[in-house]
Amino acid sequence: MSTSHAFYNPRGALLDGRIALVTGSSRGLGRAIALAYASEGADVAVNYLRNEEMAEAVVKQIRGLGRRSSAFGADVSKKEDVDRMAKSILDEFGRVDILVNNAGTNIIGPSEDYSEDDWDKVLDMDLKGVFLCSQAFGRIMIKQKNGCIINISSLLGITGFPGRLAYAAAKHGVIGITKVLACEWGRHGVRVNAIVPGLIKTDLLNELVWKGFVNETDFIKATPLGRLGIPEDIANAAVYLAADVSRYVSGETLVVDGGFLAYGYPSSMS
Repeated sequence: MSTSHAFYNPRGALLDGRIALVTGSSRGLGRAIALAYASEGADVAVNYLRNEEMAEAVVKQIRGLGRRSSAFGADVSKKEDVDRMAKSILDEFGRVDILVNNAGTNIIGPSEDYSEDDWDKVLDMDLKGVFLCSQAFGRIMIKQKNGCIINISSLLGITGFPGRLAYAAAKHGVIGITKVLACEWGRHGVRVNAIVPGLIKTDLLNELVWKGFVNETDFIKATPLGRLGIPEDIANAAVYLAADVSRYVSGETLVVDGGFLAYGYPSSMS
């Protein structure tokens, strides 16, 4: 592990020459993070589960920014898929400097009726997937003696909300994984942090609003900055945590929510 005391030179791209994998990056937050990384000089492996066409569209955008990119189909909840993806990325790019564990799912329902099958689906993707990817790519980073892992948690990783039992359990667990791995792997030069996004304007949010699961107006009223987030807000945080400017930050959870969690009154009192 380097003990250099040189200060970061802000001239040039923040991630120039880095190799990044962003899971679940064919759309939404993952896509925004992948494009932000490419804009800052990184080559990016794009992971998808089902929609290869959308993933290839992101690859095309990244290549348009002058960076290398390829799409890798893999179910992050399956060890054989993750190991195969890790080998393929190493074969193509030669190393992995940044892993963003973004892939996830959510199934909403009352806890007393929540099925074991739904519980397993959410925990497998949102928690087991973080474990499997962190382990597979963490081994690579340990050998390199350098690396950065960023886990995307949720407001439900810190607080609770009705109908999100499995999702909250998984996202709380993601923060636990972040802290343990930061403790274990810091001596190998591997930093591990988490991001907690607030309510972010994505296609998924639009669907939840349409189905009546989320009241967008209430969230805006309870957010001191007076708006919902956009994917680029989270992407900017992910750039910071991946870059040398945060080289002494590890084991932390960065909340990017416009002040929502800090606000102590119900939205009806706004």
